[in-house]
Amino acid sequence: MALRILIVLLILAVPLELPGCMQVPEAVFHEKTFPAEGTFLEGQLGILHPSYARKHLVVAYRYMSGIRLNNAETEAISAWPPFGPDEEVWLAARNNIPGIAPIERIDVYRAVQKEGRYYNYINCNGDAFITAASTLERARSKLYAKDWIAAQDTVFADCSQGNAIPPLASDPQLRSDRAYQIASAKFYSEQYDEARKDFKSIAGDASSPWHVIAPYLAARCLIRAGNMADAERELQTIVANPAMAHWHASANGLLAFVRLRLYPEHRMHELALALVKPNSQATIQQDLTDYRRLFDQDVRPTENDDLTDWIVNFQAGGKGALEKWRDTHSLAWLVAALEYASANGSGPPDLMAAAAAVKPDSPADVTVNYDRVRLLPDNDARALAVRLLDSDIPVSARNQFRAECLRMARNLEEFLRYAGRTPVGDDGMPHDDTIDDDSAPVFDRALPLALLQQASSNPLLPAKTREQLARVVSIRELLLSATPDFAAVFHLLHTPGDEPIVLSGYGRLTTDLGELDPLKDNWWCAGSSGPPHWTPPDQRPPEAAASFLPAADRQQAAAEWGKLAAIPAAPDWLGAQALAFAEKNPRDPRVPEALYLVVRASRYGCTDEKTGDFSKRAFDLLHRRYPANEWTKKTPFWYK
Repeated sequence: MALRILIVLLILAVPLELPGCMQVPEAVFHEKTFPAEGTFLEGQLGILHPSYARKHLVVAYRYMSGIRLNNAETEAISAWPPFGPDEEVWLAARNNIPGIAPIERIDVYRAVQKEGRYYNYINCNGDAFITAASTLERARSKLYAKDWIAAQDTVFADCSQGNAIPPLASDPQLRSDRAYQIASAKFYSEQYDEARKDFKSIAGDASSPWHVIAPYLAARCLIRAGNMADAERELQTIVANPAMAHWHASANGLLAFVRLRLYPEHRMHELALALVKPNSQATIQQDLTDYRRLFDQDVRPTENDDLTDWIVNFQAGGKGALEKWRDTHSLAWLVAALEYASANGSGPPDLMAAAAAVKPDSPADVTVNYDRVRLLPDNDARALAVRLLDSDIPVSARNQFRAECLRMARNLEEFLRYAGRTPVGDDGMPHDDTIDDDSAPVFDRALPLALLQQASSNPLLPAKTREQLARVVSIRELLLSATPDFAAVFHLLHTPGDEPIVLSGYGRLTTDLGELDPLKDNWWCAGSSGPPHWTPPDQRPPEAAASFLPAADRQQAAAEWGKLAAIPAAPDWLGAQALAFAEKNPRDPRVPEALYLVVRASRYGCTDEKTGDFSKRAFDLLHRRYPANEWTKKTPFWYK
């Protein structure tokens, strides 16, 4: 998985010093909807998941069927589809004409309100602006550029609204171009029948420079009007006409569009067959787009094809794939059958034997062995997972095999060895190794302080995790102490990012522990208010996951956790400690600042129904005892 950026909108009122909309970095160790590594299109499939987008499943199926993507196909799939027209080429040519007032932009979107729905569509595509720019060069040589530009401005104004039509041309040399401009203006203003008549007339005028393209544009009028059947016939005529060879590719593209709507089931079958043909770089991007769109519309081909059958089966969890694999012995169906077997914890002998026989250079090797690890007895599975971890596999797959090894840990050393994970992706965020949700709850609740202390200095863990554990141990020792040290309390009041909880991933938005977090993730919440972190439902309880520990250690951890869970929210606990110290040590120079910090924590920290009382008590004591102090001046309010 790549580092995902979540946009979080704060609904509650936010203090002025804190922004209201923030981006929270989440450490992601493998993605379930798309491959994390860019080498996927080169055939390094990693671990396939049924939840992958169908685009990626098509690519995986090709490789598992022995149909590699060539470089051109890879580039076509990787390229972003064209988004909107590029009118810059036209504006640059137009605005360069002397005496023409420049314009900065053209609105190419036209609004539609129909049956209570309101939407926009791109009315003027990029080829229109390219054609206009090239025509302008010819118009300049004919000395009627200004007249032609004025008409063309009217045409492009119709892209977004209105139905203005350029006037007829008085200059005989301009009449052919003006006829084309009038037809185009009618097209963009949604007068499709009238535009079609004009394009048909232009097609019959052999003297017009537009007569060759006009039949193609007349067919586009039919498509815009929703008359797909007639559009299909006219486009077929164009494709069959050698004199229109220049427009065959464009006409075939429109034909595919038309057939997608006229015969979706048949077209989906055609697309499925086309997508598994080699050297399909000219069409693969659009074919993938159309195939996925039909899939999303729950269209199914009129005729069965193996690609569609496999995707449907694999995404449904592989039920029935075992019989299909036994009939075909194909690698793709082996993967689907293993997916079902691993999800249900039972692999038939013939399936397991075939999985074991998959060669290391197979594109499905990592996926097959991942399923084997989930099916084999622990000792065999552990040995296989360790062997895979010693090989060259994608980082996301490495994280998933480490998770399996962690699940099978026999002692604390193995648990620590496989707890660390490497975030994947490339979005500018720090990619420090850290821990995931499968180990954080175990550190948090199932390891006693003594073992947490040992883990905090164990080089088997990532440096980031060791640093976090060391802070957690220090804070827990303070919280569990019968006589908390005020110096440590004073320090915690200064570090809103410190807490006694072991977290997975990156934690707070603000990495500096001494800074207030913009999302109010400051200090800690009361343990009694619920779990301090969310444990995924598919993970074992922390105590069960730490069954490798001696009973005495687990009992000690449970006793410590019981005490920690009873400790109130940080602003309350810290407030109580600071107030008690202030009463006994009123002349300590740290006291005014400590009281200020208690009030501050009550505003920005995790609070409960008792926090307001501590805030008011600290406020009152600060103002009564230290009225002229600089920290008193910084504390004009207290907070409930």
